[in-house]
Amino acid sequence: MTFNYFQWTDGVVVPVTLELDDGRWELGAFRFATSQYLKDPTLPPSTVSAKPYWGFSGMRRWQVLHRHWWHIYLGAGADYRDETDSLESTNWNFAFLVGVRFDLGSHGPELEIAARHWSNAWFRATNRGQNFATITLSF
Repeated sequence: MTFNYFQWTDGVVVPVTLELDDGRWELGAFRFATSQYLKDPTLPPSTVSAKPYWGFSGMRRWQVLHRHWWHIYLGAGADYRDETDSLESTNWNFAFLVGVRFDLGSHGPELEIAARHWSNAWFRATNRGQNFATITLSF
C-alpha cells in the first residue's frame, strides 16, 4: 500500500524482489497497480497524484539488529520509475528501506514488513516522494 506522511493514498503495490549474498543486496520490480490520490485540502478529492506505473530498484541492505527469530534491516540504493508525476519529477531516484523480518521456522520461510521511500532528494521540484509499505514472504 502507498502512503504520504500518515495517510494512505489508495495505491496497491505488487513487489517481486530477489535477494543476493544472504540478504545484503536486493533487486526489485514493483508494479504500482492502481492510481494514487493525495489527501490534500487544496486539491479536489479526485485528483490523481500518480497513475499506475512500474518501478525497479537495487539496494544494499544492512542487518542492524538480530534477535533469535527476528531481524531489523536498513537499506539504501537507487530506483527507476517508468513515468514522472506529481509525486516525483525524475525517473531516477534514491531508494530507502526500513524493515523487520521474522523467521517462521528453522530453515523455513520468512515474513518481512518494510516501509520504503523513493525520493529525488529535491534535485528537481516537485519531490513529495513515493512512500509504500510491503509485506513479503521469502523462501
